[in-house]
Amino acid sequence: VFLHFLHKKSNNKFIESFNFILPGYNLRPLELSGAIGIEQLKKLSKLIEMRRKNASYFHELFKNNDKIIIQKEIGQSSWFGFSIIINERNTSIKREDLIIELENSGIETRPIVSGNFVKNKVLDFFDYEIFEDLTNSEILDKNGFFVGNHHYDLKNELEHLNKIINKVLI
Repeated sequence: VFLHFLHKKSNNKFIESFNFILPGYNLRPLELSGAIGIEQLKKLSKLIEMRRKNASYFHELFKNNDKIIIQKEIGQSSWFGFSIIINERNTSIKREDLIIELENSGIETRPIVSGNFVKNKVLDFFDYEIFEDLTNSEILDKNGFFVGNHHYDLKNELEHLNKIINKVLI
């Protein structure tokens, strides 16, 4: 058996979940996806409405927590999920410690897309320039994570998230 390794994965599933190694394509069965999408579009306004209600409650729970920075509404977001960044000015807790506690409490997390994208090996294949510094990308990369939203009421789940975050960050 011939094995060729392009990248040795770490044991950290959080870091590996959005780790781009090679350029490529994101292919899906388009006709089937299109048929499902047409039906889903009929429900879109109701799906977004519930996601926005969840986001409103998320904001109520977390808006005064100075240990985290949360996503703000800047228009008419569909609120795919909730971005949370640990505010290292107000706490010494590391993201990894909070994520472990959240996962152990049944709360899945993901990186905010890929954090600082220029750290991905895929960029070795491209000619690019970086304008000035990436201070905010570094903060997001080091301290940020994402918790999913849904189109059903997440009030209990958001209260559970709040309880765990407060337990760890206080």
